[in-house]
Amino acid sequence: MTVPGPGIALNLCVTNDHAQPVNPRTLLVVDDDPDVRMLLCELFSKEGFHVDVATDGASAILFLEHHAPPSVIVLDLLMPGILGTSVLQYVESRPSLGHVPVAIVSSSPHLAPTGYQLFQKPLSFKPLLEFVREACDATSHIV
Repeated sequence: MTVPGPGIALNLCVTNDHAQPVNPRTLLVVDDDPDVRMLLCELFSKEGFHVDVATDGASAILFLEHHAPPSVIVLDLLMPGILGTSVLQYVESRPSLGHVPVAIVSSSPHLAPTGYQLFQKPLSFKPLLEFVREACDATSHIV
């Protein structure tokens, strides 16, 4: 019996891999719940974002090690294996990721570390979208 490993779904909702927008607005959505991942991917894609997804903390770290930093990370805290808090520690430890805003989405807000924007599950998409838009606008000036 084989145990599935960490999963990364690149460009899950964006199929035009060859077009490079002038000001790409990229997100990394990290959540172990497939319904939440799909919903966020669909909603952000409809709003014009390029969305990559990771199914757990290990996948998120692997993605961040091998790809350009996203404009924003949308991160669940409670996932099997590597927790969201460990992903936050990884992001904080990397100079190339230090400028990347992180939105925490969690049904356990009491576990969220201070200093991050928190969105409690069940999610209201409008405030999360507003945060992501503002964060992308702010990070688009950082090179």
